[in-house]
Amino acid sequence: MKISTAAKGMRSETGAQVMRTGGPRVFAAECPPDAKFKIEDLLAFRRGRGDLVFSAIALMVALFFAVMFFTETGWDKRKLPDGGWTYWLRQFGIIEGEGRLARLGRVLKQGWVAPLICLAVLVPAAVLNMRASWRVHQWRRRFGQPVSMRYEGEMWLRALEFVGWFVAYTLLVPVLGYLVATLLLGTLLPWRLGYRGVRWMGICLAASMAIVLVFRTGLQIKTPVNIWLYAQLPDGLRGFMQTWF
Repeated sequence: MKISTAAKGMRSETGAQVMRTGGPRVFAAECPPDAKFKIEDLLAFRRGRGDLVFSAIALMVALFFAVMFFTETGWDKRKLPDGGWTYWLRQFGIIEGEGRLARLGRVLKQGWVAPLICLAVLVPAAVLNMRASWRVHQWRRRFGQPVSMRYEGEMWLRALEFVGWFVAYTLLVPVLGYLVATLLLGTLLPWRLGYRGVRWMGICLAASMAIVLVFRTGLQIKTPVNIWLYAQLPDGLRGFMQTWF
């Protein structure tokens, strides 16, 4: 009985509100709603529409490294131990032999060894990835699904905007100083992402100021010395800002 009475009271209040305002009040958020997150989707791998192009680029890069391996890694000046396979069999204790055995570390320290190991993993992985991507591409075409990479390319181009934000930040530090540049990035970037309003701007300013106090004032990270904005300040204030901010 108590629950039904409370529900009737809520319905009556809602009805009264609709009558006063002419309709229900709708909450409009400035940030788009996030998709429901599932922990199993964190490492989920899905091939998008532009996967074939990126897989082809990855394969070409891997083959380029493989071709350049013989001229750029010191392969032509390699020093291999005498004995060929006999040396490796003796090294791992499979067979026994006479005479002094060269240390394996001298072979592994040569400049061509690490690139060879990387290529032994990279090239087969790129080939197998290209093969799987081609199969998915053919499957999409067979069942009439979109295969154009326009959408995928647009997403990559949109992501470059945020690269521009951080490039601008690094260019502003020598001009405005670490304090002002960090405060600008810490407020304008969240505003661009949709976190707007007095409350959010206050939180962003406080977080940016905390970053400055921890890294510049506390840890004394290196920043440019000749800052244009600080050069316009009086001598005493200029030294204080250059030391702590």
